[in-house]
Amino acid sequence: MRAFLYARVSTIDKDQNPEVQFSELRAFCKFRGWTVESEFVDRMSGSKSQRPQWQEMLRRCRRRECDAVVVFRFNRFARSTKDLVNWLEEFAALGIEFVSLHESIDTSTPMGKLIFKITAAIAEFELDMLKENVRAGLQHARARGKVLGRPRRIGNGEIILALRKDGWSWERISRKYALSVSTAKRLVRKEEKRVKNVPQNAMQTVRKQTAKSVSKKTHGKR
Repeated sequence: MRAFLYARVSTIDKDQNPEVQFSELRAFCKFRGWTVESEFVDRMSGSKSQRPQWQEMLRRCRRRECDAVVVFRFNRFARSTKDLVNWLEEFAALGIEFVSLHESIDTSTPMGKLIFKITAAIAEFELDMLKENVRAGLQHARARGKVLGRPRRIGNGEIILALRKDGWSWERISRKYALSVSTAKRLVRKEEKRVKNVPQNAMQTVRKQTAKSVSKKTHGKR
């Protein structure tokens, strides 16, 4: 069996030495008669997904360059139980065993496979509970009249259209109303479309009201 050894030391405790982990990992492989193909170590927080050596190890795993991955603890390898289960499922598809020394997980043994299945069931249960709690929280918020979702940016297409006809640039309008140029243009297109559907007698009233509004808001600001 060709084994990859992976260790991670946190940046919080700079005195941590990865050799503490590797010494136990090597001893385990020697006991099992496995060959240590490569060793990988990252010195960073486990919350980060962009761990260079971790990604390199996974890349080589996908190329089937090993038969087993051995780690010191779960939290040295994965960021969460769900994350761990996902990777173990990929390892299983690749025909790669996984060993975590301090949690006594060894998918190369029947007992290790059973523990993994229990861990996967717990992770699925935790995810279902989280989803249920989120749905309950959203339902409670809606019942209290709270508007959910990303707030929409509000703009006045009539005024923007009038300012454009008055010679204002898109950049100047976007700065004034804290809008992107694309949003300002979209509002103008929507307003132009609406104007086409307004009866002519009503348009005169709209133009007068818009002109008065623009005059008040832009007076002295040019």
